Amino acid sequence: MEDKHYASIKWRFIFIYVMLVTVVMAIVGAFIVKRLEDAQLEKVQTDMEQTLSSIANSSPYLTEMKWEAAADRIQNTLDAWRIGSDETIYAIGPGNVPKILATTTNSANLVSGTNALGDGNLSPKLILDAFRGEGSSVLREDNQSGVRYAHYTMPVFAKDGSVMGLFYMVANLSSVYDVVGDARVIMTYATVVALAVTTVLAYILARSITLPIRDVTRQAREMAEGNFNQKVDVKSNDEIGRLGSMFNYLTSELEETISRMDSERSKLDTMFHYMSEGVIAVDSGSLLLHINPVAREILNVPEDAIGKPFDLKRLNIEKINYYELGSLTGLSQIEIKNKFYNIRYAPYKGDSKNPQGIIAVLQDITEEHNLDILRKDFVANVGHELKTPITTIKSYTETMLKAQLDRDAQQRFLSIIDRETDRMTHLVTDLLQLSNMDAKRTNWDLVSMDAYEVITNILESLQPMIKERHHRVYLDIPEDIRPFLADRHGAYQVITNILTNAFKYTTYAGKIEVVGRNYGSRVHIQVKDNGIGISRSDLERIFERFYRAEKGRSRDGGGSGLGLSIARDIMENMGGRIRIKSELNKGTEVLLSFPMDQEEQ
Repeated sequence: MEDKHYASIKWRFIFIYVMLVTVVMAIVGAFIVKRLEDAQLEKVQTDMEQTLSSIANSSPYLTEMKWEAAADRIQNTLDAWRIGSDETIYAIGPGNVPKILATTTNSANLVSGTNALGDGNLSPKLILDAFRGEGSSVLREDNQSGVRYAHYTMPVFAKDGSVMGLFYMVANLSSVYDVVGDARVIMTYATVVALAVTTVLAYILARSITLPIRDVTRQAREMAEGNFNQKVDVKSNDEIGRLGSMFNYLTSELEETISRMDSERSKLDTMFHYMSEGVIAVDSGSLLLHINPVAREILNVPEDAIGKPFDLKRLNIEKINYYELGSLTGLSQIEIKNKFYNIRYAPYKGDSKNPQGIIAVLQDITEEHNLDILRKDFVANVGHELKTPITTIKSYTETMLKAQLDRDAQQRFLSIIDRETDRMTHLVTDLLQLSNMDAKRTNWDLVSMDAYEVITNILESLQPMIKERHHRVYLDIPEDIRPFLADRHGAYQVITNILTNAFKYTTYAGKIEVVGRNYGSRVHIQVKDNGIGISRSDLERIFERFYRAEKGRSRDGGGSGLGLSIARDIMENMGGRIRIKSELNKGTEVLLSFPMDQEEQ
């Protein structure tokens, strides 16, 4: 059974189509009938004008003789033209009272000599206008019979321009309006036939439109119920066909979109389930909506807790007011079983764009917390490192001021003071450099540098240390090595630090290799030694600030535990990288990677 909505659309379309055709046919029919009527009347007037002109032009006496004296001749002239039964001609003479002098009617004897203005069959206005020299025409309808007549007057002028008389012609228009009436009947029949044909065609057309729409709607209803395997059969390339094609396209796009949404939801569920941070969602009524395994384990929440009340105070979240957005966002910290967590929370919004609840993320900061403790411990160590040389300097200075020392003792004391001063200066310099790099106050001027030149200059400056420890240094830098980009001071500092460590922690008469190579768009400088090496546990923390693998030896050598950390920060700021491989008691390999100067290629 056809749906009433589609039936309504179909019959509405048929009605509109039929009404359109009816209006068009009525307008066209009225125009055609009116044009036919005007053409027929125009022809009648033209014929009347030609007839009267012919009569006037064929009788020269009409312009020379007074019409009252030539009444008989005028009558004979009119009789000779044999005017049709539907037409009547009157010859009217001038005077104060215009008189009918001749006529083509059978009752000519009766009307001849009568007052033309008083004749009910004639128009006094046309007569008076004609005697003023203005021929004209008019349509009149007989009040009794209802027959319409065409009246036409034509004045006849003498040679001096005066009006000698006038002809008045009356034509019966029954035949004309019979033709017009027949035309109306024909147009009516044509309209009826057109409407019948239009109704059938409109029904077929409306059905051809509503059937595809009904099909599309049925398919859409199936889609709304979850069945997306729907396809409309497209049978044309018109608007309806394109609608079907677009429906099929939207169906495929919707199916693909839902598939992507399912995939994204699956991804989010997986991320939510396996992410390292704990996630918990609570609605505005403090009911638990979601919780991932990490948060469940941290907070010891049972499996059946979803949909049950959850106290946000467990997350150190208080003073939540859903009418104040500022209270819905924040950061808190909690400690659970000797572990520390940052709690970041923010509102989630629904369709109304109003907050619907709170989502909180639990981040384990136990390691950062412990590192912070370590840093605090280091600050204390730094204080101790600074206090030790200061105490030494002060004690030796006081001794020199109070005691009478010989020259050798004074020199020994001054050497100790100088050493401790250098040690304190290095520590302060390292701390200041780290502070500047952290605050982004260091300006890095990257210039093109020659690897061979840089390394040979540094090795030359380190010759005293090399000779003192009798190290063997092997330099392997090919001639085709490309220039690299770096800050001059930073590059010298890093390479010097690495070479110094190699010399310092390599046993007496050790072997140190310095290798330079082009590697893609980078220049690699490798420093390898056969020294004491670094243990695996220390290697993992070697770049940590303030960390020293050999604390005792570093203190003896004046180290602060900041050298490698500073080297890494300098390399990263210059676009470089540093990597260290080492094995205890077997040696260490340090790789410095610099960006190549492309403009020099």
